Amino acid sequence: MTTVYIVRHGEAEGNLYRRIHGQYDSSLTENGLRQVVALEERFRPIHLDAVYSSDLRRCRQTARALYGHKGLPLQLDTGLREMDLGEWEDRPWGEVRRTDPEGMEGFQTCSPTFRAPGGESYEELRTRVSGTILKLAARHPGQTIGISTHYIALRSALSVFYGYPVEEINQKIPR
Repeated sequence: MTTVYIVRHGEAEGNLYRRIHGQYDSSLTENGLRQVVALEERFRPIHLDAVYSSDLRRCRQTARALYGHKGLPLQLDTGLREMDLGEWEDRPWGEVRRTDPEGMEGFQTCSPTFRAPGGESYEELRTRVSGTILKLAARHPGQTIGISTHYIALRSALSVFYGYPVEEINQKIPR
């Protein structure tokens, strides 16, 4: 059996400044970098055969905790990226809440019909990320891998693995 550890990136600029950073390429904050140090300590005794990450900077920075002290190469996969939020990217959450309240409601309730203008749907995200995780696990039968990804991407993939419909993500997958 393959073992897969999936971690969410540390605190990023979008989290701190309350900006929408789906596929916007932001960095970790000072606090996020401290979280990486703590994560590295947590993973020090855990054997990993491979480490994968979203290609976005905040995940690459976090993935160092998994591979840095083990001498493993970091392998990037765009299939692990966060939800593409299209025209909402790098806008303040409050601004989008004011200008597109219906869209924001769909986003927050994980509506199957939600799609930010120019972005992707929850169903597309679920298919992309869960498929990527299964593909990576299949490359390592009987081994242990680490994956660094994003909050919505992770919760969406878990909803697939647990068999929950998209609209139940918030009720069934812990925050």
